[in-house]
Parts: sequence; structure tokens; C-alpha cells
Amino acid sequence: MDRSLKWRTLILIGITLFCIATLAPSFVPKESLPTWFRAVFSKQINLGLDLQGGKHIVYNIDLDKAVDDYASEIKRDLEAFITDNKIDAPVKTPRTLLGAVTVQVKDPSKRSLIEAQIDKDFHKNVTARDCTPEDGPGAICLRVSPKYADDIKTAALNNAVSTIRDRINERGLAEATVVEKGDDIIVELPGDPKSDVVVQTEELIKHTAKLEMKVVDDCRVPGPQGCTASVSDHSGSQYMRDLFNQVEHEKDPDAIRLEIKADTDLWRPEEGGGDHTDYYLRASDRDELVPIAWAKKKNKLIDKNKIVGDKVMMRISGREIIERYVFGDPDFPFEGLANKDPKFKMRDDHELGFEPVEAQKAATEGKPDNKSFWRTYYLEHAVRLTGSAIADAYGNFDPNTGRPVVLLDFNRFGSRVFGDVTAQIVGMKFATILDDRVRSAPIINAAIRGGRANITMGGSDPKVQEAARNELVTVLKTGSLPAPLREASHSDVGPTLGRDSIEKTKMSFAIGIALVVLIMVGVYRWSGFIAVFAVVFHIIMTLAVMALFGATLTLPGIAAIVLSIGMEVDGNILIYERIRDELLLGKSVRGAIDLGFSRAFSAILDGQLTTAAAGWVLLQYGSGPIKGFAVMLLVGVFTTLTTNIWVTRILFDWNVSRKKGQLVTLSI
Repeated sequence: MDRSLKWRTLILIGITLFCIATLAPSFVPKESLPTWFRAVFSKQINLGLDLQGGKHIVYNIDLDKAVDDYASEIKRDLEAFITDNKIDAPVKTPRTLLGAVTVQVKDPSKRSLIEAQIDKDFHKNVTARDCTPEDGPGAICLRVSPKYADDIKTAALNNAVSTIRDRINERGLAEATVVEKGDDIIVELPGDPKSDVVVQTEELIKHTAKLEMKVVDDCRVPGPQGCTASVSDHSGSQYMRDLFNQVEHEKDPDAIRLEIKADTDLWRPEEGGGDHTDYYLRASDRDELVPIAWAKKKNKLIDKNKIVGDKVMMRISGREIIERYVFGDPDFPFEGLANKDPKFKMRDDHELGFEPVEAQKAATEGKPDNKSFWRTYYLEHAVRLTGSAIADAYGNFDPNTGRPVVLLDFNRFGSRVFGDVTAQIVGMKFATILDDRVRSAPIINAAIRGGRANITMGGSDPKVQEAARNELVTVLKTGSLPAPLREASHSDVGPTLGRDSIEKTKMSFAIGIALVVLIMVGVYRWSGFIAVFAVVFHIIMTLAVMALFGATLTLPGIAAIVLSIGMEVDGNILIYERIRDELLLGKSVRGAIDLGFSRAFSAILDGQLTTAAAGWVLLQYGSGPIKGFAVMLLVGVFTTLTTNIWVTRILFDWNVSRKKGQLVTLSI
């Protein structure tokens, strides 16, 4: 045996042992493997949704929210221009029309200057609209153009798909499928639907992390960037004071029945400027009989044991209670204050924000019932800052309270805007809103120019707080979703079909190997055993490559493995027939082997390259099952070439070299 063959044989044995060790965690219980072994070989073959079951979820994304966000960006840019030029022209974003912007020009001589700036910055992105009486006299009325709105929606949908994929990869769930279909996003998560990994991944996907910062309007800061409304046209303090009086002093029977209470925050800014009062409503969660139609509309799970006629007993959040009390709800039916009295109708450029307050915090604030509750904030509708302004996010602890916090570092743009906004609203509150919930609303005592902010985590359990903080950091780092995500439907896919397929696959493999052994040994005699070993090595190497790179085994993948086994056997037959031809022409055994391999190589390579090209096309343009088939097909091309050209040749050379003297013939 020459030195080259010895080294090749040792390398082959080493690769075989490495492949077996790589596959061990996939076929042997972890508990039976040594600790050091598990530390080195920890990767397993993952089974796809069709083999082990999982979750099939369809999400809807609120694409209109992305258009409204762009309208807020237009408002912010126009306000910056108006402030720089010292023009009295408040900018608003009415909620009644998607993507609408209104500029209330007080000085007609400045109208042309503002219109020129709009044309310069937003010429292709906005279009004029008819003004309404609510827009005021002499207003410039705009809206995001339909074409640009469609572009925003398309970009938002693509961004959402990419963000969801990043979050799944961050969680480490292999071979999950994320595809878009119309305005829907379809997600398939393989694994036990009740396992921690699948459940946590689903929660992470639903976590929108739509970070927004809005001004809490108490109407104490005059000027274009602050509150310009007087008490008579419903300033923040007046609107909330009317709600406060309705609950606190009028003893409204609806408020009493719904257990809604009124309260105030009082403060004086460090730099002076007079006292501030924040009037708000609060309500705790409660069990209540609600119409079944309302529960279905809210996508709430209905307990059949709690159905009473056409209603069901269900836990209702304090937020929903306050919204029903103020704005009404036709599903109950409940008229609401806004429909009874015009003074309770919300202005188009404002909205109610809600913050969940934990019982622990309620106790420290001296609330008499010491229960968790939801409280309101009167917010400007316009978004001053979004998650796109964040450069980095990481977890830490508040040095004063010890509570977990998320520290936000703004990018250059975000740092400048954050500094400008906080300079304009000194003395007021600035709300940080995450997933449509106010997380914090600190008082701005001075302009903040450092480009950093933080979000304090709610709750009373330190472990829960830390887990929520870490999850939020992960979500912000992988990117916030461009719009809220709603689950339209979901179904658990059981592994019954997969188990049946696995059993049939085992049987087909056993039958296939038996047929290969019978045919190859029967036709090619001793050389047939070389082909059998090559097939076994091919299967082991294919599965080891899958485990090594974290690929997932699916039903189409199994089909690709079976196909690659056929290609591997076909390659051996090409080599054997060429060797037979050379022996019949009178060549020596060694010469026939050399010529057989060299002349069969071109045909084998041509066939494998053609297969690889087809597999690459399927990989690029396919999805789901087609992609799984393509991955395994490409792996099969690599292992087939390795087995045909290298492994089989080593076995032939080893068989010839162990014979003493010159071989007259070969068992083939």
C-alpha cells in the first residue's frame, strides 16, 4: 500500500467517524452522551413542519398606520421650517383622513413661502385636498398622494417580513417559513406548538415594538410647536378637565357603574413657568358580560362555559372600559360621552393614550384601592420621534430604583430632533409609546441634547421585568415593525402525518438499500460491495452535512435524498461499465481502473452540474417545500461527487493494493 493511499484511507476513516459523531445527538438521547461530547457535537437535524408539526399563523398588518406615520414626518419637517422662519402657522395631522396634513396659515403673506417649501421637499409625495371647516380659514390642506401611499405600504410589508425573519433567527428556530400573500403575512413555526421555543417565538413576532414619542398636551407652552389652543377651543387641560368634572363632580352613573375614577397630577417645572395640571381618568380590569359579537370582533378567546344567552362573561381591560365610556361602542350598545355632548368629541389632531399602572406603583402613589389600573394621557396625534431614530438599545438598571431599564441611543438625526423637541416643550410631559401603550411620560425640565433616553420596565416581579427588558432589547435591535401586527388566524399542525411519513421513509430506505445490495452485488459481484459501502457513506455524509449547517429535514428533503442516492448509484454504474469496457479491450486491472474513473468523470460531472443548476434556481425562486427540496438536492450533488470520484476510488485502490503481484482480472 503506497503512502498516498494510506493518507487517503486515514482521511476517509476520520471523515466517517466525524460524520457519525456529528449525527449522534440526532439519534442518541442526550442524557446518554458524555458532557464533553455534547459540548463539541451539539447540533441536531431539525425536522420540518410536515414531519414534527408546529404552528401555522396568518397575520394582518395595519399598513394605513405606516402612511399616517409619514404624514407625521411631514408635519415635523414643516414645523421645523416654520419655526426657523418665525411664522405663525400651526401644523396638524387630522385623524379623519388617511395621511392628511393641515397648515393653518395665520399670515396670508407667508402662504406662498410655505407652499414653495412644500413643493420643494414633498413635490412628488403629497397632493392637495379639499379643506373642511375643521381645517380653518386660509389653511393649506394636503394628503399623502395615493401612489406614494401605495409605495409606503409595499415597503412596510416587505420590511415587516424581513423583521419577522430576523426575530425568528434571533430566537434560533430553524427552517421557519415567512411569506407574504397580499396584505397578509403567513408564518409557519416547526416544533411542538406548546414548546417554550415556539411559544416565545410567537410572542416575539407579535411584539410590534412600534416605538413612538408624543407630546402630552396640557396647553402650557405657547407657540407653533406647543399648544396654541385656548381654553375656549378645547385645550388639553380643558378637555381633560371636562372629563374629570363629569366623573368626579357630576357623579355620572355610567362612570360609577364602570368603576371609572378621575385623578390629577400636579407639578411645577424646575425652570419655572407656572404650575401644570394633568387631569386623567383611570379604571381597573373587571369581569363583565359582553356581547359575543364584540368578543369576536376583538379576537378574544371565548370560554363556552361562561356563555349566557348572546353574551359571555369575560375579563375587560380598564382601557377598553374608558374608551367605551368616552367614545361609545355600537356593539354593546353604549352611546358614550362624545356622542351625547359635543364638548367631549376628540379633536382630530389629538388622541387618548393609555398607560398600564401596576399595583405596586399604584400603592406608592397612594391610590386608595391599591389595584392595577389603566390611566389616560391627552396626546398630540403627531409622532415627534419613532424607532427609526434609534441607533442602539441595551439593557441596564436604574441606579436610583434598581428597576430594569432599556437605554436608547439615538442616531444623529434622532439626537437632533429629540433635543429640539425637548427644548420646545420644557415643563410638559413627553410620552414614550411602545406597542400602542404609554410606557413612561416624564416631565421635561430642560432640553435633552445628549442623544439618549431610557424606558423603565413595568411590573413588580424582578425576573419578569428583566425578561421583558431583554426581549424588548432584542426586538429593538432587530428592528421595530413598521405598523401594528394583528393575528388573523392560527392553527396547530399535528405531527401525525409526519410520524406516518417517517415510518414509511424508514421502510422505503430499508427496501431501497436491500435492492441496491442485491442488484449491485448480483451484477458487479465483489465490486458491488464497494458500491453498497459508497451508498451508506453517501447517506451518512448527507445527513451529517445537514446537521452541521443546521438544515431542516422535510418530506421534500427526504425525496431529494432518495434522488441523490439514485444519482450516486448511477455514477457508480457509469464507472463500473467503463472499467468493464477497458478490461474487455485487454487493459490491465490497474489501467482499466484508471481509465474507467477518468473517462466516466466527465459524464458524472456533467450530470451533477446540470442537477446543481436546477437546484440553485429552485433555491433562489422557491419557498417552503420547494426550497427544502432544493437545499437537499444541492447537498446531494456535493456528497455524490465526493463519493463517486474520491471514496469509490480509494476502495478500488485499497482492494488492488492488498493483492500481491499483478492482478489478472477484477471481480466486476
